[in-house]
Amino acid sequence: MALLLLGAPSAQAVDKAYLYYRDANVPPFQESREFFNMPNRVGLYEVTLVSDSVGPLTFRMARVHEELETTLAQLRSYHIGNHEFHARFDNRVALDDLIVEIANSNPLSTAHVSVIVVELARP
Repeated sequence: MALLLLGAPSAQAVDKAYLYYRDANVPPFQESREFFNMPNRVGLYEVTLVSDSVGPLTFRMARVHEELETTLAQLRSYHIGNHEFHARFDNRVALDDLIVEIANSNPLSTAHVSVIVVELARP
């Protein structure tokens, strides 16, 4: 029994491998809001949005504290494919949640966007 406990990863080590991945499909002239519940998650996170859809697309990242939403980063991309958005979310006090918003301004096609949130190691 002691060998099994020593060989198993600790709960804290498993907890540090924090990652969200979602695919969002945003119809023409619509927007998608992806909510990430981050309770008690002190950490620094990298938010990445990637799409090969025809633009224009608008990406927005916001911090949510109780009922208050604050925009941290926003980008409007006019590319024909190859859209990328990167921003950092610092949840120092572990009281905030994260919202990622994608707006599709293309009148003819649905935008397919990958939303990736990764916890970064602090130096």
